[in-house]
Amino acid sequence: MEEIKGHPDLQNLRRWMLATADAHTLYEQFGFAELAKPDYIMEIVNIDMYSKNEFL
Repeated sequence: MEEIKGHPDLQNLRRWMLATADAHTLYEQFGFAELAKPDYIMEIVNIDMYSKNEFL
């Protein structure tokens, strides 16, 4: 995560987001926190995306 956040091309990003099921404590060490306004965020999830043969 330090390498990614330190990459020169990524220094002007306004927002970083990630999804994790169980590593919240790990990512908190790198400055990530719970969403400040979760009611502003929406998503579309395609659960089968990576199990389709055309992507393998």
